[in-house]
Amino acid sequence: MKFELSLHQLVCGRNRKNIKLIESSTNTAIYFPPPFSQMYRYCPPNAKRRDPQEIFITGENHQRIEMAKIKLHEVFSRMRLVVKDVALPSAKIDTILLGRMDKVRKILETNGTFIMFPPLASRQNTVRVQATENLHAERTVRELMALVRNSVRTRALPWARDDVGKR
Repeated sequence: MKFELSLHQLVCGRNRKNIKLIESSTNTAIYFPPPFSQMYRYCPPNAKRRDPQEIFITGENHQRIEMAKIKLHEVFSRMRLVVKDVALPSAKIDTILLGRMDKVRKILETNGTFIMFPPLASRQNTVRVQATENLHAERTVRELMALVRNSVRTRALPWARDDVGKR
């Protein structure tokens, strides 16, 4: 089963609420690819790269798997998309991409949103936030801005301390 990668977190819902409900009602397991698998592009030798839009569903029998697919399509069809573009300095975007993706993933899972970053070192300064409700999009933007402020401080402090100690 395939869905657009940017819609995976939205289909999952806040804290994977939608998926947990579908899994428990159909007695299946639903596996989504990592949200930023396209960014890292690593593939071991002699291995086949997984399609980042593909969702795997496993279950006891074919009926339960089909029921899970139907419920996923229902969630998808009821979904309303809210999009917010946020301007950030490209250097701060690169800092997040290089060292704070674990925090970004937590923000996505908590709010049931998706953040589209520009490619690393592209000097583009627009980040797009997708959500199912305006409130979730606003929370994601707020947490992303806090992450930008905190990541700059924590990366600058060790250098400041080194300079102080050398004088």
